[in-house]
Amino acid sequence: LEQYESVCVKSHRECNKAMHKDVKVDDSLSGTTIISAAFHYGRITICNVGDSRAVLGRRIRKSQSMDEEEKDEEEEIVDVDVFPTAANVEESFEMTVKKEEKVEDLNPAKEDENDGNFGKVVAIPLSQDQTPYREDERERVKKAGAAVMSIDQMDGIEPMHENWGNIIAGEDIDEKGDPPRVWVEGKDFPGTAFTRSLGDAVAEDIGCHADPEKVTFEFTEDDEFLVLASDGVFEFLTNQTVIDMCAKCDDPLDACKQIVAASYKQWLHYENRTDDITIIVMFLDTNKTLSKSDDAIEKLHRKNTEQNKILRNAAQSVIVPESFMDENEALVKETNENPDDEEDASNKETEKDIAQDGTSNLNGSEIHQNGSTPEQ
Repeated sequence: LEQYESVCVKSHRECNKAMHKDVKVDDSLSGTTIISAAFHYGRITICNVGDSRAVLGRRIRKSQSMDEEEKDEEEEIVDVDVFPTAANVEESFEMTVKKEEKVEDLNPAKEDENDGNFGKVVAIPLSQDQTPYREDERERVKKAGAAVMSIDQMDGIEPMHENWGNIIAGEDIDEKGDPPRVWVEGKDFPGTAFTRSLGDAVAEDIGCHADPEKVTFEFTEDDEFLVLASDGVFEFLTNQTVIDMCAKCDDPLDACKQIVAASYKQWLHYENRTDDITIIVMFLDTNKTLSKSDDAIEKLHRKNTEQNKILRNAAQSVIVPESFMDENEALVKETNENPDDEEDASNKETEKDIAQDGTSNLNGSEIHQNGSTPEQ
């Protein structure tokens, strides 16, 4: 596990260096955040750089509810507003369950086929936004020489302070729209609202590096949705709202469309622009024990050189701009008409092995909103 996570860090650093060296791209004041999910040997590793986000949708069963005596003992913990960290997914889930005991259900109850239990799907954050809102990130970039202030503070409209409220990423919405940003001391650039990224060479000199925060865990039988999305999706939608929308949809593509449309509408409600709105939704089938499929997964790992071919075997739908389709239609057609017969047969054999051994099934969809209309 340590070796795998070490490779993840190395890949982010090398990608960042490649962006700096690419003479075709000026990344001095341009870059990107990244959120990724890697599936390996029955586990999943989430890596996060910046303020894109990974959220898990897990269903609470009746048997997981605490009795009245246990709730009384934990009352003080429930009332404390603590952001659940990605360092311990199970701890985050337990904390969320305690909070959900005190709020009205947002999802319709769903009957469990095995034991008749009912429950709602709760949002479990698998990443923490790396922004100046976080004191640890704020102090880190300041030690690297950065100045942290909002645009109003820079313009002298608002006095200098570091009290930007107790905003909990994923739960609270910043309706004011003037977050703390990272600046070169005495300059009006780069002004990033995040503290880590790929590229952004100027910001890197003042602490905005590309090292990811990461978490590795195993799915449980109650995990139903996995969402990876850019910050534009979550700017005006909470984690729970996004998971609620997934729970009301019959397939991941529909969930993508609904979430993108809702996010786009909220952007135009609060501002006269939109940010990047990109999302991947996966519906999970984890009713079977993952460990039973280790042998099949290992076979697939040996036969495929690219890790993401595991996901390509799932049902996926991709919506891309029309111009991209026009430019790549010939390439896509050629690829589809001339597959590698030997590798294709190998993959089919491995897929059969996985189905027989009982691995988790992933049904994923991806959708990208380019900022003009939700339909695109």
